[in-house]
Amino acid sequence: MDIGVTLRAQIVAGLIAGLIGAVTIEICLIGAQVVDGAPPASIASSFAFIAVTLLGPGAYANPAAVPIGAVMHLIVSIGWAFGYVYLVRTQPQLLIRPILSGGVFGIVVWVCMQIVLITAGQYHRAANPRTLTVQLLAHIVFFGVPVALVVSSMLRHAAGPLRSERLR
Repeated sequence: MDIGVTLRAQIVAGLIAGLIGAVTIEICLIGAQVVDGAPPASIASSFAFIAVTLLGPGAYANPAAVPIGAVMHLIVSIGWAFGYVYLVRTQPQLLIRPILSGGVFGIVVWVCMQIVLITAGQYHRAANPRTLTVQLLAHIVFFGVPVALVVSSMLRHAAGPLRSERLR
């Protein structure tokens, strides 16, 4: 089904949604680490852990691991946002309830990222229920929902008032 927006509008929506999703999920995860009293080096090592999935365990010794991990996180987030834009193109009803569809999308992202960690040999079971809860909430509330809200808002705006009415 055609949602009536240009490819350019879809690309811009994916880029902005991915950027916002990456920033909001990191604010949540870093905030949780700060609340737990984690030292700054521990917070930076979260980005190094992301780099390890691409470069292997030796990446921890690489001083560029933290910036590489941060860039990788941004790229992956944008990729997921483009995936959501594609879903909206094939299932335009997702634009109607972005909070619900974004929450489900966040769960899918979390599950898929756990599979990526398993295949990369980097999976670690959550140390306790609180850690698992923070991870799930971060992916649902601070990634999936912001991505869905941004995509919904931008694409509904790009579709114009007549087409937006039909999407309700």
